[in-house]
Amino acid sequence: MRRAIPLILIFLSVLSCREPMSVETYIHSETGPYAFSVDMSDTTAVYDLTIYTRLDGPHRYLESDFETPLTIYWRSPSDSLYSETVYLPLEGEDENFYSRQLMVPYREDVSPVEAGVWALTVTLPSPVPGLRGLGLMTTKRRI
Repeated sequence: MRRAIPLILIFLSVLSCREPMSVETYIHSETGPYAFSVDMSDTTAVYDLTIYTRLDGPHRYLESDFETPLTIYWRSPSDSLYSETVYLPLEGEDENFYSRQLMVPYREDVSPVEAGVWALTVTLPSPVPGLRGLGLMTTKRRI
């Protein structure tokens, strides 16, 4: 039995050395720009990207529209640049009197044209009242 304990510990340590299937990065800034690194090196996987944030104050006191445009720039590992504008809804799933949390799917089943680490930069055209920062969650799924 004494000999089995070290083998069990070695086995458990090998199992714990796997890459996480989800990575989250949060940038605390009210105005941006928000720069993220998205590792899409694994060609046997697809990626889901979710944008999240937390805003101070309940939605009913928001002085702006119900959504805000985000300009998103993608820079490929070979330095090609792509851009798009998406709209972030400002109504939160988890809302109370003091704040609200937003988790919005951005892209699902992304299979990049080029494997590697991509640079993603998000800019806002104008400040959003109560915005604390912006986060990106990248989830890898095997295909």
